[in-house]
Amino acid sequence: MMESFDTASSFGKAMVGLLAVFAQLEREQIKERTTMGRLARAKSGLYYGEGHNPIGYDYQDGKLIVNVYEAEQVKKIFQMYLDGFSYNAIENILTESGYQNRYSGYISWTTVRRILLNPVYTGQLHYGGVIVENAHEALVSKEQFEEVQALVKKRKEIYGKNSFQSKYLLTGLIFCGNCGARYFNYKAIVKVKGKLYNYKYYVCYSRTNHIKAMVKDATCKNKRWRADELESIVKGRVRELLQSPELAFEISKQNHKKPTEVKNDNNLLIERRIKEIDRQINKFMELYKVDGIPPEILGDNISKLYNEKTALQASLKPAEEIIPVTSFDLVEELLKNAALIWDFADESQKRRIIQDLIKRIVLTGDKVDIEWNF
Repeated sequence: MMESFDTASSFGKAMVGLLAVFAQLEREQIKERTTMGRLARAKSGLYYGEGHNPIGYDYQDGKLIVNVYEAEQVKKIFQMYLDGFSYNAIENILTESGYQNRYSGYISWTTVRRILLNPVYTGQLHYGGVIVENAHEALVSKEQFEEVQALVKKRKEIYGKNSFQSKYLLTGLIFCGNCGARYFNYKAIVKVKGKLYNYKYYVCYSRTNHIKAMVKDATCKNKRWRADELESIVKGRVRELLQSPELAFEISKQNHKKPTEVKNDNNLLIERRIKEIDRQINKFMELYKVDGIPPEILGDNISKLYNEKTALQASLKPAEEIIPVTSFDLVEELLKNAALIWDFADESQKRRIIQDLIKRIVLTGDKVDIEWNF
């Protein structure tokens, strides 16, 4: 900026270009040195800092030191999530209880989620692919942290983007046996003998056309279920299962006999055509090298083939994820523990047990079919 260059001359243009190159080189070197310094700090177990130190720790001399008051909050958050509470519910409980942290309080469920997903609470430091174990005192065990991550993933699969919301017992588990759409829950005010009652229902997306993207068959008339009626049936089936290990074992044996692969014939045809297109493109390139086909002709032909290939790839249906049936031995302990607490559990705890045991519930008229996770 301080120099005077005549950018109208070739020499002036060259000088500006050279200075720009060296400026970029210097910037890249500073970036590399900064990254190497942070990696070195991480390898030595020193916290590299990120503007906001994690709740539960104080930053002293490059190390994370436990803040006793905040650490108890973190432990409480992990335990409440494992007990079945949602992000929102945990945030509300902490706020109502008057808990505070260095950033004021828990004014959003995102703060709770950020804590639950941060491996720093297991005593680890992560930076640039470097993982340092036992870098500082852990607030939760690795087993507890992994259990939380598995539950977060499962809730995300069930509830999608609204995984922090969990107000109904069977949300995300119910499917229509007629059209295959999901069931959703809603409240309705019903007038009975002059009195107004507030009822909760589960109903097929296709039947109500509530969200067009969720509709599978606009003519579907599958039954609308009262929430308390359906939940009572499912709770009864779960209680029956928990009280009869023999029944659970028989279900596990039957599930292991079921086929675990589903072939998509349409995908096979599309993949064959894509391979044929790749072969044709390669032939055009070979002809260009040998016979010198004009580039414009070559470009037109390859462009058409490439566009067809792109359209075919977009039409490929994602391969159906085959979830292996869980071994009965792995769920036996879960069944024992659930059986002990089921009759005394609150709704959030029962929701957690149901999510662990049930893969999906299929409703066809008055028929309720439960597909178990083992």
